[in-house]
Amino acid sequence: MLQKIHDQAQSWVAWVIVGLLIIPFALWGINSYFDGGGSAVIADIDGTEITLQEYQRSLQQQRQRMRSLLGTSYRPEMLENPQMRRAVLDAMIENELLSQNVAEDGFRIGDGLLLGQIERVEAFQQDGVFSPVIYEQVLAAQGMSKPFFENSLRGDLMQSQHQNGFRTASFVTQWELQEATRLLEQKRTMKLLTIPATVERLEDQTVSEEAVTAHYQQSGTTYEVPEQVSIEYLELSVSQLAEGVSVDEAELTKLYGERKESLMADEERNARHILIELAKGANDETVAAAEKRLSEVQHKLASGESFESLAKTYSDDPGSATAGGDLGFFSKGIMVPEFDAAVFSMAVGETSEPVRTDFGFHLIRLEEIQASELRPYEEVRDELLTELKRRQAEELFYEHTETISNIAYEEPDSLDGAANTVGLTIQKSELFSRQGKGKGVTGEVAVTAAAFSDLVLKEGKNSDPIELAEDHVVILRLLDHQVARKKPLESVRDEVVQAVLKERAQALALKQGKEWIEKLSNGSADHEVAEQTGLKWGEQRSIERNDRSIPSEVVTELFRMSTPEEGKKRYQGVELVRGGYAIMALKRVDEGRLEALDEPKQKSSRLEMADRNMRSHYQNYIAHLRSQSNIRVYEDQL
Repeated sequence: MLQKIHDQAQSWVAWVIVGLLIIPFALWGINSYFDGGGSAVIADIDGTEITLQEYQRSLQQQRQRMRSLLGTSYRPEMLENPQMRRAVLDAMIENELLSQNVAEDGFRIGDGLLLGQIERVEAFQQDGVFSPVIYEQVLAAQGMSKPFFENSLRGDLMQSQHQNGFRTASFVTQWELQEATRLLEQKRTMKLLTIPATVERLEDQTVSEEAVTAHYQQSGTTYEVPEQVSIEYLELSVSQLAEGVSVDEAELTKLYGERKESLMADEERNARHILIELAKGANDETVAAAEKRLSEVQHKLASGESFESLAKTYSDDPGSATAGGDLGFFSKGIMVPEFDAAVFSMAVGETSEPVRTDFGFHLIRLEEIQASELRPYEEVRDELLTELKRRQAEELFYEHTETISNIAYEEPDSLDGAANTVGLTIQKSELFSRQGKGKGVTGEVAVTAAAFSDLVLKEGKNSDPIELAEDHVVILRLLDHQVARKKPLESVRDEVVQAVLKERAQALALKQGKEWIEKLSNGSADHEVAEQTGLKWGEQRSIERNDRSIPSEVVTELFRMSTPEEGKKRYQGVELVRGGYAIMALKRVDEGRLEALDEPKQKSSRLEMADRNMRSHYQNYIAHLRSQSNIRVYEDQL
């Protein structure tokens, strides 16, 4: 039951349903790492204070949201960005402003609506039905009281009602829709000439010693060995702990007895069938032919011919026909519903009436029933052993994580105390840079971020616990730090020479491109430029704004160009991000037309515009609230 409550409490679906309002704050008992500062005030909104503890709780909520939405792509350091952390505080301020104003505007959520919303939360249900007991247990597991949760949910629902008012009032005029379509669905007919920035195009490919030295000296960090650190760390995971867990045979047999119901092997049935194939939706003539063939088989069965021989002769099922229609043993739910229902309602030796499925007509004979039975202890022992080890390892994991977290915090200059207390070995890493790509845990982005944090790198303290997964934690400290240093020129001379040549090639492409655009704009023909450059224009084609077949910088510049005069072209160039220069010859601009869109596309465009308008109006409303309120943020407390 406790495991089920834990699983339900962590259900991301449940938290999406309640607007991702309240996410667990206390993880593994390491509150001290998030509670530092107690009730210090970090913001004041018209007299309503936001405490540091509330802010840290919101940060944790955001971590859980991101983990739920991003899955394996989630990285804990995503919230270490100052802009992200400030965005969380701004969201709290806006939430408080909205809470104050929706109440003033008369929005209310009745107890019935609130209860209905709570009862729909999957985390509070047992077998699909709301359970008051589980509701209280889940809230207790999250460290929340019922009044706190219900008041928070009530406020969220009131804000949702408020926002729905903006959504309902948002509309798009026909003119707005036509103008948006004119621009967004616009197409531009053009062709492209790309001037590559290749070293081979340079007439002089010699590089002087002075040029090499100058480029090397001006190269910044290009030829540096980056700053590197090595760390020592404690690593704790459930899988690691499970390896050292010993389980008594008595515990296994006890669990076997408790789990008998779930360890029952499903009843299985062995049947044969004869399939007269008939496609779904077949015409009357085909159906009549199938029925005639079916009748022929039934007549032969009635006259005493064997089911097996008839299956070999008549069945259209290539997988079983050669075996006399034998399907082997199967449990309920394996076959299509109609077939399944017939087989599991028959007696051994009985032959069914024709059963129609999407495959055709079936005649079925039940051969044998293998009753549901308890799986032998020897068969499931390893499963039970793994389960018990995992269960005990999880308990140890939570205990040990709290222990090493507290000790590492209380003894910030060493990991020895934490390691000795729970019997962990302090591990050491090789050097790695801020770009990560290390081995083992140093290949984790979160570990790299912690290793180069001020707490570890500058203050020399133990890191906060780093959650690599829900059952995997690392605490680290600095072992060695090597500052960035420039590689000797002689070791990178060839790279420097190539870089100088590439710069020259890019400069040449840019120079030639601008010269040729001027010639084209002054009347030179496209083919003349192509002949002079030895390059070829691409095929003339129609380009949309979301075209991905040409570089994005070309598309952006193309849709900035003025419409050419009738029968003429307009030329423009753009430097390519990956090197080289592109010349665009714009021939025609075709405006998007609303009437050219089908009805679903028009409806979709209207809804998208209405949603954009709603969000714009809503943000303006929030900005107005901010401007009318007295908001103070105590930056030194963040």
